[in-house]
Amino acid sequence: MSKHLRNRPPSQEMMLMDLIQRLDRLRVGRIALHIHFSKLSNAYKRDSYIQIATESFTILASGFEGQLFYLSNRDLFFVVKGATTTMLEVAVERIRLLFTQDPLLETRDAKGGNGFCTWYEVETEYDELDEHVRKILREADAARMKQEAENDAAPTLARTPLRPNALERLEGLLENVDVTNIARRQTVCTIIDKADPQPLFEEIFISIEDLQNVVTPGVDLASNTWLFRYLTQTLDRRIMLMLIRDGVSSARPFSLNLNVATILSPEFAKFEAIITPQLRGRLVIEMNKLDVFSDMGAFLFARDYLHDHGFRLCLDGLTHHTLPYYDRGKMGFDLMKLYWTPNALDDMLPSMIPEIRNMIMDTGQAHTILCRCDDERAVNTGQELGIVMFQGRHVDRALAAARIAVPSRF
Repeated sequence: MSKHLRNRPPSQEMMLMDLIQRLDRLRVGRIALHIHFSKLSNAYKRDSYIQIATESFTILASGFEGQLFYLSNRDLFFVVKGATTTMLEVAVERIRLLFTQDPLLETRDAKGGNGFCTWYEVETEYDELDEHVRKILREADAARMKQEAENDAAPTLARTPLRPNALERLEGLLENVDVTNIARRQTVCTIIDKADPQPLFEEIFISIEDLQNVVTPGVDLASNTWLFRYLTQTLDRRIMLMLIRDGVSSARPFSLNLNVATILSPEFAKFEAIITPQLRGRLVIEMNKLDVFSDMGAFLFARDYLHDHGFRLCLDGLTHHTLPYYDRGKMGFDLMKLYWTPNALDDMLPSMIPEIRNMIMDTGQAHTILCRCDDERAVNTGQELGIVMFQGRHVDRALAAARIAVPSRF
């Protein structure tokens, strides 16, 4: 085994293999299924299709007692207890409908089932499942080793993907680096019609671009989703330590985007201890949708803890495609954050606007934020959809102009 593979954080494939081995004596009542997004034709293997399907199944899977794994080739693997095949088929069918024209749906797997999804009754097919997962792990390790070799041989001018050995070095550096110079603040504002922005709270975050330039020049930190998520736990600790060191003396409300694991850590308790009385009940903790559904039990515990301690919660990382799959009220979030992209209007048909507007109204205008608004078009489109809270560079510029005209608006 290569040094890279020994040092890297556990991959989803490794964690899946560990679960299957532990299930050797706990086979009864369990079903495993493998959704093969990687076998789709190129026409349907677009990032947007896979992302929507993955998020949709993640939400459906959250209603079962099971564990969902996001494999490096973008496949999904779900191991569930106490669910019937019929119940699971309903969930899989909703995802399969996104790809009805793909040739994969006309194929059969080695077990004779539809090629889109392979099923295993763990009690009776454990050995076959175990060998299948071992093959998945071997193929994933081989693909990583090949990618690492290609990266080592590639020119150094372009950014290289984040690799396990680079992550290990970066974590060591971050333990001692002062993140003050790469910490950023961006204000969430209400904007009604053409009125000036009215500030609500600031998001405090570490600029990944600046972190790349200062600490790891030439490395694309966000290139590997799972290694990046592992890294963000270190960044969580550093941003909280910065706030503990500097003290939270301001009465301005702010938000932090934190991992569930961070919220349940001793470091968060230390951070909470320095919050001033003026800020109690006014701070927002943002949580990424992927992190939330990775471990629903941990999320539910963290959610209840935060609410009991007076924090407001924001679900981060939604788009107009994925908004219908999230029920803010049932999930216990106070706010939801939608991402604006420059090409958002390209795949938003005119007929979709009333439908999305109705969703915003159902979610609540006072509960929906449109972020990454870098131009006026983003704000105008958001307002057309019924959104009144915005965040982004265009909002920053408009807020700065308003403050110049009328000082001390905050």
